[in-house]
Amino acid sequence: MFDIGWTEIMVIVCVMIIVVGPKDLPRMLRTIGQTLGKARRLSREFQSTFNDAIREAEKQADISDMKAEVEAAANFNPLQDLKKSIEDDKAVATVGNKAAAASTPPPAAKSADSTAPVPDPNAPTSGASPAKPAEKISSPAPSASATSPKTSEPAVEDKKS
Repeated sequence: MFDIGWTEIMVIVCVMIIVVGPKDLPRMLRTIGQTLGKARRLSREFQSTFNDAIREAEKQADISDMKAEVEAAANFNPLQDLKKSIEDDKAVATVGNKAAAASTPPPAAKSADSTAPVPDPNAPTSGASPAKPAEKISSPAPSASATSPKTSEPAVEDKKS
């Protein structure tokens, strides 16, 4: 700590013997030791008091945190929380709907061309009778010999019986 070597300590002891004298030296060293002991005790006491104050402050902070948690738990109302979350969801949905409505362009004004009826491609043509769907048209089936070479399969009529 002080970085004093043995030679420096010997010089200090020699000066003390010369200044104080050999007769009063033990009493002076005892007084110095007692004073150093008192200073150390005061230092320890101050440090322990300071540490106690810090611990007490931490306890107070912990107690205040615990009180806040207890108050939050005492104010627990699941029904109110549920209502609030539903209202928040509704507010978000309305804001989303308004944003979607703002982003879509308004409908264009009708022009003279848009009032004309658009022909339906499935509608019957004028002068002809309505056509039947392809599945329901019954027409005589062509003979097997006229459309395809002979096959070893029996006719459809044979399968029914």
